[in-house]
Amino acid sequence: MKVIPASSRGKQQGGSAMRLNRIRRSDQLYVKLLIGITLCIVVAIFVSSSIYYITFARILQNDAFESNLANLRDTSRTVAKTTDNAQTLAFQIYRNSAISKLLYYSKPNPFDTQAAMIDLSNYLTTMPFIHSIYVYNPASGLYYITSQNGQKGIVPEHLLKDKSIAQILKNYEDYQPFAPVPRIIAASDRSMEETSVYSYLCYDAIGTSQTINSAVIVNISASWINQELGQHLSGNDQTLYIDDHGKVLSARDLRPVPLGDSDRTLIGQLVEKEELGYRVTRFEGEKSLVTYTAPDAFNWQYVRVTPYSEITKKLSGIGWTTLLIACIVLAVGICLAWLVSKFLYVPIDKIKNRMKDLESEKRNSSYTLRQNTMRKLIQIQEFNADLQAEKLKKMGISFDFTKPYRLAYLRIDRFDELKEMNPKDLLTYKFAIMNIATEICSRQYIVDSIDLDEDSMLMLINTFEDQPFDWSEHELMLKDIQNACMEYIRIGLTIALTPVSSNPHELHDRFKLAKEASNQRFFAGRGAIIEADLLQSEAKYCFPIGKEKRMIEALAGGKTEEAKALFDAIMQETVPYSFPVAHSAATHLSVTLDNMLMEIERNGSLPLGLGELVIPRIERYETLEEMTEAFHRFFDQLKTKLVEKRSSKQDDLIRKINDIIQSRFHEPNLSLNYVAEELKMSTYHISRVYRQQTMSTIVDTINAVRIEKAKELLLATELSIADISERTGYTNSSYFHRIFKKGIGVTPTEFRKSGRGSAE
Repeated sequence: MKVIPASSRGKQQGGSAMRLNRIRRSDQLYVKLLIGITLCIVVAIFVSSSIYYITFARILQNDAFESNLANLRDTSRTVAKTTDNAQTLAFQIYRNSAISKLLYYSKPNPFDTQAAMIDLSNYLTTMPFIHSIYVYNPASGLYYITSQNGQKGIVPEHLLKDKSIAQILKNYEDYQPFAPVPRIIAASDRSMEETSVYSYLCYDAIGTSQTINSAVIVNISASWINQELGQHLSGNDQTLYIDDHGKVLSARDLRPVPLGDSDRTLIGQLVEKEELGYRVTRFEGEKSLVTYTAPDAFNWQYVRVTPYSEITKKLSGIGWTTLLIACIVLAVGICLAWLVSKFLYVPIDKIKNRMKDLESEKRNSSYTLRQNTMRKLIQIQEFNADLQAEKLKKMGISFDFTKPYRLAYLRIDRFDELKEMNPKDLLTYKFAIMNIATEICSRQYIVDSIDLDEDSMLMLINTFEDQPFDWSEHELMLKDIQNACMEYIRIGLTIALTPVSSNPHELHDRFKLAKEASNQRFFAGRGAIIEADLLQSEAKYCFPIGKEKRMIEALAGGKTEEAKALFDAIMQETVPYSFPVAHSAATHLSVTLDNMLMEIERNGSLPLGLGELVIPRIERYETLEEMTEAFHRFFDQLKTKLVEKRSSKQDDLIRKINDIIQSRFHEPNLSLNYVAEELKMSTYHISRVYRQQTMSTIVDTINAVRIEKAKELLLATELSIADISERTGYTNSSYFHRIFKKGIGVTPTEFRKSGRGSAE
């Protein structure tokens, strides 16, 4: 082994310290490195942003062209549609017998004139997009005008305010028939404004003179067309029309657009190309995107001018944002370079961070550790009390099982509904319940809470009771817990409280007692507060087989109400006992009903469809009332099934058999053979059908009816047992005694005594 002298070690340590200090002082290395990286990032941002800017500008330019072109095409289609409407209207006017007299008669009859004017008004009314209709007769020199506003009526040529139409008719050869003629109608009154319209000519110029014989002019409002197109141009956008005469008009008001030399040259180039497209150029002194269409059927072209700044407005904002981000990155990078150069990562910082992480992990897991410790404590039976008490103190658990304590077992009411509605929030709800309970109990006692499985929680309460404590004070505290949980989180609780104990080794037994006591909610109902030491019953429970049998017979016979009453009686007999007794009785009834349904299905004559009938199970219900309602519903469903499935022939046979038994029960020879002879059927057939339909034999029914009649006679008369035996069809009184005791459980004499004793 090599030993390093102390002086050498000192020199080496001094050299290492000097190198470390030198590294700490050489801030420029880290500053240059980090600033270089930052500059590279900034340059990359600028270069990539420039490429994106140019690419996006081209994309926006193409999008604007497509949008403008679609708008111009819509404008062209709207004008064409309007032309079709105007042409149809003009043809209708020419074919109108009343209006045709205005066109060709120099002096039409006043009544004809009135009728024609009414027809013109009707056309105007039914077509709101029409501004006015002119009917011109050169022979009479009159214009017959109907209009939305302005001049209307019968107007001589020299009084016509709309001089432009007269000029158009004079030079009609310069205009195509039914081609739109954009123009401005002068105001007929100073108070009115000029109106922009599209005029459509329909005229008759047949003859050698080539002059107009008659004409119909349909004027369509330009504002109506613009409204239909929705032309609300934003910013400096403008739409231009180039008509078949080369005039450049504004789409808004059809007025000529004043153009400079360069703009006029541009428009001329567009007209010469006779194709659609776009061009980025200067228009009216501003860089713009000029979109244009090819000539349409009327030799019109449509132009849309969009300032280029409108297209790149949003992109410019992105550019400035990118520049700002780059500047921020540069500033932050310089600051970080300076900060990192001032501090070095040393092992002690890592140790500190690790210690903080460990403390955080311990703090976060302490709740789980405490819960697991308390769960284990209540499960074990044999343990060292001092050792466990010390362990609880170390973990911060305040409960001390060496001092007087009680256990409160909390169960959530309607847990299945809560679990179905909020499956992910169950732990949160239970945590809230434990917090509320702990907060209320800690006002008087020391308490800790345990989260148990499913719907249960346990409170460990040090009550410090030196003498028996008034139960009402504990009950008041537990009611406060129930009320607070219902008020704040809308959850009901059932609480079972154990007697006080000071023995640490009784903790497990007290936990079992509290858990079993909480099951008494089945009898006490939801929201109950149960005192655990009052649950023991010394009486031994005996399941009533006779009532169960009569219930099954009543169900098979369709006597649902009787079956419900018998079921209620069976379950009510379990109330004085603990929950396991009720569980056993309800399970026994469910199994019996299940066997009953299986027997009916197995016989094959009455398929009930068991998939639709679900026998209630006690595990699904929290209270006796809730389970009773479920069984009652099941009985009603079963009755419905039986009624639906039994044939009318079999029902009639059963009814006849029951009638014979009821009317002739006193006859000694009443038997299966006797009934078969009365009905003229085989004993095998009626026996099989009767058993399938009633789940009982004919002989059993005869005995049951005779016993019921005997019970009535025993209670209502003073007849001897032998006389009653004879009147109910029994020839042997000993046999009667045996049958009566088998069915009722007591002898006839005992029954008579008990019946009269209860009556008194």
